[in-house]
Amino acid sequence: MTSPPPRWSGFYLPEIHDLAPPMAAAVDDLLALFPTPAQRAVAHLIVPNWQGNWPLTEYADFAARLRQLGGTPVLHGWTHSLGPDLFNWLLYGHDNRSEFARLGAEETKARLDLGMAALTEAMGTAPRWFCAPRWQENASLAAALAEKGLRGSLAGHGIRLWEAPLVPLPALNFDEGARRWRLAMGSVLRRGVIKRLLTRRTPFRMVLHPDDLTRPATLRQIRAVMSDLSAEGWRPLGLDDTVALWQG
Repeated sequence: MTSPPPRWSGFYLPEIHDLAPPMAAAVDDLLALFPTPAQRAVAHLIVPNWQGNWPLTEYADFAARLRQLGGTPVLHGWTHSLGPDLFNWLLYGHDNRSEFARLGAEETKARLDLGMAALTEAMGTAPRWFCAPRWQENASLAAALAEKGLRGSLAGHGIRLWEAPLVPLPALNFDEGARRWRLAMGSVLRRGVIKRLLTRRTPFRMVLHPDDLTRPATLRQIRAVMSDLSAEGWRPLGLDDTVALWQG
């Protein structure tokens, strides 16, 4: 891995996932969790047809709100779902949301085509970045993204660029699904992760989801992290600026 540049310390990339018409009411509250300087740097991960039932192109008001946000729009799958699944229901309390994990090459390309077309229509410009739902990628995804002209993808442990080293930027994620035991366990396990990141001033992605707003314990942890970041002088940095800093 390429050595980090001298200024590769003490910053975070603000990131909001699962933006789709059913979550329209959550947008402002999610943004408000970030300090004002971070709000225009957010990477907005947009699902063009949430659960196959909410096509973004049919919700002009919500699409207009997304265009006003600034930051960087990121294509976040097509539906964010592979449908009902017993294992996922038992573990997470909902359907299988690892949309791209098991797709073959042709289905991968088909869903990318649908997602890119819808997001381009809604946002007025083609997306340049992609993030697989749950960060679960399949073997053909990277080649398909490169073929379609996207600059790279957001993986769980960093930013993946084509024919270039991974940009090391782990995701600090607070969404563990709907099961209470997973939420409680995740909160405990994150304490150590958060302490290491802040102590070492390791750059990371501060990842929020709409469901975080409905979970008081999760919200308290998010607000505590944001308070520490502000108190300790961490700076927010946008997606393209982060890559530019890494590449020097």
